Amino acid sequence: MNTSDKNVLFFVPEWPALDSAILHSQVLSVASFLNQEGFSCRFAGAETSPSRAQEAIAVIAAQYHVQAYVAPVLLPPEGPWSFWRSSRRVYDSMRSELADAGITHVYARSFIGSMWARRLARKLNAISIFDVRGLVGLEKQFTSGSSMKSRFISHLELQQGRRADRLTTVSENLKEYLEDKIGRHDVTVIPSCFNETRFFFDSNARSEIRQSLDLNENDILLCYSGGMSAWQRIADIISLFKRVCSADGRCKALFLTTSQEEVTRQLQKAQFPSGQAFVRGCAHQDVHRYLSAADIGILLRHDTPVNNVASPVKVGEYLACGLPVILTRGIGDYSAMLPAAGVGMLLDETTDIAEQVLQFIHRTNFESLRVKAIRFAKDRLTMSANLNQYRLLYAGSPGNRVQVC
Repeated sequence: MNTSDKNVLFFVPEWPALDSAILHSQVLSVASFLNQEGFSCRFAGAETSPSRAQEAIAVIAAQYHVQAYVAPVLLPPEGPWSFWRSSRRVYDSMRSELADAGITHVYARSFIGSMWARRLARKLNAISIFDVRGLVGLEKQFTSGSSMKSRFISHLELQQGRRADRLTTVSENLKEYLEDKIGRHDVTVIPSCFNETRFFFDSNARSEIRQSLDLNENDILLCYSGGMSAWQRIADIISLFKRVCSADGRCKALFLTTSQEEVTRQLQKAQFPSGQAFVRGCAHQDVHRYLSAADIGILLRHDTPVNNVASPVKVGEYLACGLPVILTRGIGDYSAMLPAAGVGMLLDETTDIAEQVLQFIHRTNFESLRVKAIRFAKDRLTMSANLNQYRLLYAGSPGNRVQVC
């Protein structure tokens, strides 16, 4: 496929363009990668003030080499109304700004963004693409209970899935869900890919950080990297790590988080073994250094419809830095995929999970498993590994649209 005639606009005005971690790791990194592969990608987003908008434009150009349009129209609090308002305002400016730009595809990654991206695509005679990253309506039902609002959100999500010209999603499970609910069989699956330039095994960092933590070669460092949201099950992780570290003095726990005070408080409340837990925070570009120092990554989720179709980017980040992943059932495609590939262990939560982790540690050669994990990540979870899927998604011309009643 000739990619030089693919002029893609990433239309994502829902989050602050300057410093949204999701936006930078999962949108701008992809735009930058596709530019390197011969596409021509631009970005349309929003910020909270003119000064932040100008700074975002400069940062995006310098770090990603992507031409950006950032409007100072984003207002707190974050939520559906804020998303709608910013998307509408950016749409208003882009339909005239890009009228003669030759845009061939307009990408969106939320159902609200897709509403305006589809309209913009029609104005520009382009193909609309809706990247379905999860199920917001079902997530609302899981966290707050079923309500008219959550059911309406689910309705809007599926409506956009029917109406967008192209659909892409992050897991085979989510593809099957969409096929069942809206009857579309043209969904392209591209997992949440990690950024190869930011996540990789760093042997020097491993030595430096383990030395700073006073770890020897025989110590096993279990790592949790993430936040404190309920769905991340931090209390369960602390409980598991406590039991493992109490049973085997070689085991230590690293919590890499922006919520250091809260994690420290919970560790104290749990009476975690003294000297066996480390709580650290760092800039995004240094996360790989700490992951390189660890030996095992952890990912616990509840077995719910929302998690069954997910594709946590954390999986790729762990593996890229050489960490096998211990995980629970029902995490997208990964709960089956990683153990089958020999780069993860699936916990059976109906029995003693601490004993399962200890058995895994005792039988594992971490040096050889590190090599295997890195290879799996590069072969399956990088943007370059999924280049053919990107080409498939952006194939064709604006005449290749779905017909919507």
